[in-house]
Amino acid sequence: MTNKELADHLRRLQAYLVIAGYDEVHARRYSHIAHEIESMGEPVEQIRREGRLREIPGVGPGIAGYIKEILATGKCSKQEDWEKTVPFSVVELIDIPGLGVTTAHHLLHSHGVFSLQALIVAIDGGLLQDSGFSDTTLRAWRSAAVELTEAG
Repeated sequence: MTNKELADHLRRLQAYLVIAGYDEVHARRYSHIAHEIESMGEPVEQIRREGRLREIPGVGPGIAGYIKEILATGKCSKQEDWEKTVPFSVVELIDIPGLGVTTAHHLLHSHGVFSLQALIVAIDGGLLQDSGFSDTTLRAWRSAAVELTEAG
């Protein structure tokens, strides 16, 4: 896994955790660490092999363990723990232009929208009609969700 791939994964993990209900202040550390990893001059895989993950600013023993898990399997135990209550697919929602973490959190916790497909179903079923989102916004979200779903 490249530094950029790991950084992207940590940013998505941060977004997922906040959407799921994890404390946003604590989740911010993942984006800070992602930035550090992206700007490093040496591959994170090499740093892991040499046992130097904790030299990355902001990385303590817990996050070093999560990074090792991500590098080995593509996900970490923190994500797996949260997936017991909230599917990771909820993070797909932020791929829709104009739909950020706060709105995704609202859609999940107020309307049960946990994926792109669930968003399409909610819009088609009129479940979001009286939720404060304009028809134009809902049409744009639906169009983007269909496009993203078809793109795979």
